[in-house]
Amino acid sequence: MTAPVSAIPGPRGLPVVGVGNRLLSDPLEFMVRLQRHYGDLVKLSLGKHTMYLATHPDMLKRITQENWKNYIKRYPTMDEILGQGLVTSNGEHWLRQRRLMQPAFHHQRIARMADVMVEEAERMLARWAGYARSGRPFEVQEEMMLLTQQIIVRTMFSSSLSDTEAHAVGKAFNDTLNWAAGQQFRLLQPPRNWPTPGNLAYRRNLDLLERTVYRLIDERRQRQGEHDDLLEMLVTARDAESGEQMSPQQIRDEVMTIFLAGHETTAGTLSWILHLLAHHGDAERKLRAEYASVLGGRNPTPADLPKLPYSRMVIDETLRLYPPTWILTRVLVGPDTLGEYELPAGATVAISPYVTHRHPAFWPNPESFDPERFRPEEAEGRHKFAYVPFLAGPRQCIGNNFALMEMQIVLPMILQRFHVSAVPGYPVRPMPKATLRPGPQVWVEVRGGG
Repeated sequence: MTAPVSAIPGPRGLPVVGVGNRLLSDPLEFMVRLQRHYGDLVKLSLGKHTMYLATHPDMLKRITQENWKNYIKRYPTMDEILGQGLVTSNGEHWLRQRRLMQPAFHHQRIARMADVMVEEAERMLARWAGYARSGRPFEVQEEMMLLTQQIIVRTMFSSSLSDTEAHAVGKAFNDTLNWAAGQQFRLLQPPRNWPTPGNLAYRRNLDLLERTVYRLIDERRQRQGEHDDLLEMLVTARDAESGEQMSPQQIRDEVMTIFLAGHETTAGTLSWILHLLAHHGDAERKLRAEYASVLGGRNPTPADLPKLPYSRMVIDETLRLYPPTWILTRVLVGPDTLGEYELPAGATVAISPYVTHRHPAFWPNPESFDPERFRPEEAEGRHKFAYVPFLAGPRQCIGNNFALMEMQIVLPMILQRFHVSAVPGYPVRPMPKATLRPGPQVWVEVRGGG
């Protein structure tokens, strides 16, 4: 027997704004407290709107797999940035684009991209060698953004950017996405065409991104047939029924989406890993021992990765603590039951991997960093949907294997050459913006002898 939506528990909010001010000021801690106090489905009043926070793995399974077609994406703040790309689209358009792009992320094709990942990591580590010689500290997240951006541009688009251009594009992308993410829960926001400082900066950044993306597309159209990559698929693909090719706007939407999904999330996770290892010497020592035993100082290949189980456990535990996608929302097409409650059509449901990854029923001591959680004997029997760093079901992140291989290749390359230590006086905390990144900055020092 189900209970009506009016029976769903939740905190009392202020007049007009509801709990929006608390959600904006400290969303991560606020949502964790909500789950602990009210349970697995919580009603949140956000001014004129209501949102339901679902945190139990059974609910995530229902939303992302069992009844996924009934839960659609609706991201008005992202529409202008990502258009109808794979992350934001729904229905038949999404299905067509997913079928089109899936071959680009086949595991055999991804394995062929490892050489580019190694080459770009070598370029980065050459800079780090200079930092090690001089003893100069540096902000590691910026380094990771440059690295992952160059990797995605070379592997997906067979092109390259200068470091200066890559830095400018990366900053524009981050600023644009963070601006849009900030709009999502803002209770009062000026129209985008008002000349506010935030709107003007947003427009400048978006213009820079679109110029870069359309340049990549134009270059490919002029050299069509020379490459076997994602952009070639997008440019040459024809609809099986109509025979029509994708418009430049459609291609632009997918390229923007790949930029988003392909570099910021991985850069943030690699930065988190280095930060955590700098504060957990036992884990770092186990990693170094594993790398020494399997690799002996050489660069990893895709064939090596299954032989590095502890490395994967460190990555998984980092993604558990700090999943890049910390919250997302779905809108119900028709009514559905979550737990004991009946939700109506049109209801907005939020799921938060950050909160689910801390659910005390599935994760003992959830705030501690413990890669041993992911030993096969520990993970066996754990609810499949208790750990969803790339979400799950048909709309699971298409690039999850690409991201995992990238991290599994870059991490041993770093640790076999350098000791990475945190710079005192620069505290790091989770920054819940477009993705969950460490911030405000992650300053480190490196020395040789990894």
